[in-house]
Amino acid sequence: MTAPDPFETIQVPDDADYWDALAGRVATSAARASNRTTLSWLAGSRAPWAAVSVLLAAVLVLVMRMSSSTGLAAELTQAMAPSDTVGQAILLSDGPPAIGALLLGGQVERVR
Repeated sequence: MTAPDPFETIQVPDDADYWDALAGRVATSAARASNRTTLSWLAGSRAPWAAVSVLLAAVLVLVMRMSSSTGLAAELTQAMAPSDTVGQAILLSDGPPAIGALLLGGQVERVR
């Protein structure tokens, strides 16, 4: 018994009518996809909702940074800060945290 050839193309018709029909189906599908509205794009799957959520969060962060009132931004940063010392060293420091603070969990003071 011989193994089937994975590159065998005998079953694919090689005439102009077949390829014209295939091109027509591809063009119709592309035209239909380009006419979709934003609402139908969002209703299609969960990925667009995730993308819109991430984009909305990024815009919210940018607006908070540009806002003149730092009280709300500071409160939200503190509320969403990680509870472990390494996460706090990364998020709440003005500059990059010291290597010792990351490796030893904040047990080493930062030297300037």
